[in-house]
Amino acid sequence: MRLSLIGMSGAGKSYWAKRMQSQGYRSIICDNLIAEQLGPLISSSEKSTLGLAAWMGKPDQPGYKEAQAKYLELETKVVTQICDELEQSSESDDKVIIDTTGSLIYLEPQLIKRIKKLSFLVYLRLEENSSQSHYQIFIDDPKPVIWGKHYSPEPGENPEASLRRCYPELLSFRDQDTNA
Repeated sequence: MRLSLIGMSGAGKSYWAKRMQSQGYRSIICDNLIAEQLGPLISSSEKSTLGLAAWMGKPDQPGYKEAQAKYLELETKVVTQICDELEQSSESDDKVIIDTTGSLIYLEPQLIKRIKKLSFLVYLRLEENSSQSHYQIFIDDPKPVIWGKHYSPEPGENPEASLRRCYPELLSFRDQDTNA
């Protein structure tokens, strides 16, 4: 069985991918493949999500929009390669677990349909009313996060306050979009 884990960063995709790997599933970790594509742009001494998060930065930092666009470009490339590999595989019941990124929903609808056709999507939802605790995890254990249009600082608002205020809106958008 082919499974693709989807959900917001911090929802437990990597945790469950490791658990499934211990049960004999071959694990494909999208963030690692994206990190490989970026090569020397990220620190090789850090685990890939930390290196990716440091490279991408936060939406209030210079270069974030460009890094966000590059990340989505590489994510599209990686997911396309995964789909190509799954289509070329002779066994449709491979034991494969795909640890997608938290930003899969930003990819082209045709690509999402393609991975959905090739694997069973498992949506890992964040707990209700947990946006503040997940925000703290975002600060303490950074992951690359695509904010899209969901970071909108108000005049005179400091970046920390903007991030804290906008994070629940981002979570709400991601949850609604996944339910569509």
